[in-house]
Amino acid sequence: MNSSPILLYIETSGEICSVALSRGTELIREIVVKEPRAHARIIAPMVEEILNKSAISISDTDAIVVSEGPGSYTGLRVGVSVAKGLCFGSGKPLIAVGSLDLIAVTAAKNRSDIGSFHTIIPMIDARRMEVYTAVYSADAVRLSGIEAKIIDEASFKELLEKGKTLFCGDGAAKVQSILKHENAFFTGVDASAGGMLKPALDKYNRGEFQDVAYFEPFYLKDFVAGISKKGLLK
Repeated sequence: MNSSPILLYIETSGEICSVALSRGTELIREIVVKEPRAHARIIAPMVEEILNKSAISISDTDAIVVSEGPGSYTGLRVGVSVAKGLCFGSGKPLIAVGSLDLIAVTAAKNRSDIGSFHTIIPMIDARRMEVYTAVYSADAVRLSGIEAKIIDEASFKELLEKGKTLFCGDGAAKVQSILKHENAFFTGVDASAGGMLKPALDKYNRGEFQDVAYFEPFYLKDFVAGISKKGLLK
């Protein structure tokens, strides 16, 4: 096991598409592109670009890291497909990091006052007033299961009564006007590849790798395609 592994990261769970490279605890480079519905077209060139700019080849890496979800159904499929292709072609192991995990880690790292918070609640936008979410400690350790939750004025009331709570992620922005409490704080944090460094490195050191052949994204909810009204009336 390499003590300073080189890891390649792919994150496509939301609107932002990003790739990153790290060596040990150092983030070497990160490329972030916000271009909705373009993941399938741009992710492979982004991987090639970051490797070329860093003078690193796939054979130099020690593992490929991908965000496993929840998040965009299409985005997750694209990212996982590319990551698995790289693993199959190079023989490198695959590490999966939860999308909510990386948002919580990023939020905790970005706040100098994080020690004053009781909990962190990352949120990924689903539909209408629904979000994918879970509860984390102030040091970004997950304390609850991941769920699809419809937010209303009473959501997280018991947690908010216990102390300051930091809501983060693209889902938090849309519920900020609903969660009115003196202990509710909001911060803009995007899910990006570099945020996976710490959890991915921990998994690498534990030898916690995925079975590349059978690994699938964690969608949380089944994909529902739109049904044509015309078809229903036939």
